[in-house]
Amino acid sequence: MVASAQKTISHTPRLKKNPKNKGSSGFTLIEIIIVISIVAVAYAVAMPQFNLVTGTSVAEKLGTLSGDIRSAYDMAVLRGKPHRLVFVLATGQYWLEQADRREVYIGSEKLLNDPTDDDLKLELEEFEEQFEEYIDQAGAESKDPETGEEIKPTSPVVVAKDRLKPPKWSRVENLEWKSRTIGPDLIFKAFQAEHHEQPQTFEVLGVEARAFLYFFPTGYVEKAFMHIGYTSGDMKIDDNKKGYTLQTKPYEGVADVSTGYEEVDLRADDEV
Repeated sequence: MVASAQKTISHTPRLKKNPKNKGSSGFTLIEIIIVISIVAVAYAVAMPQFNLVTGTSVAEKLGTLSGDIRSAYDMAVLRGKPHRLVFVLATGQYWLEQADRREVYIGSEKLLNDPTDDDLKLELEEFEEQFEEYIDQAGAESKDPETGEEIKPTSPVVVAKDRLKPPKWSRVENLEWKSRTIGPDLIFKAFQAEHHEQPQTFEVLGVEARAFLYFFPTGYVEKAFMHIGYTSGDMKIDDNKKGYTLQTKPYEGVADVSTGYEEVDLRADDEV
């Protein structure tokens, strides 16, 4: 009886393992769903943080620009010479420059755009060429009969040459002032100051377009506004994002920043 039972047990078939299943690293449907859920939660958490970082960076850039306008206003008063901020519209870069004299002529408001470096160089060359006429009219040099020294001709116009020629502007570079930028997230979409009749845009004027904002030692900054937009790369405006409007207050030397592109009439007060 025992032998029969043992015989029966000895013939019980055993389950064999499939060698193909050994060490299998495949995922079940439930495991895939769990992984997708984890990724989705991580993405949902990360995106608000990314937007927060971008928003903080933009706020810092706009705050710095507003503070730089006040700083340039103060420097013009303290140094007793006109200053100007130079904005490269297409790249968002800007820096501060100082004139070599107290009185400057900033040009007619009929100008469509502020001059480039090449324009300024050509302007100076034309001045030197035209001024030769006044030098010729002053007469030739003569010699002092007693000392034999050369006596240059005197003329009020010739004497005033340095004050009549275009001013020389030089960059202000110190611990406080270096080249700035509102990029890479922001770009100057449009700019208009008092000495222009129309807004300037790099989309019309080209990538080399520059805009000047003048500050005077009497405690005055030009009335001006600039539209600042988001860039989608390659110096293009992202119109899907709401931009900003920065507007100066002439006698206070400050600038207000508001959300959206506001229409600003720089001559509204002049008509009152």
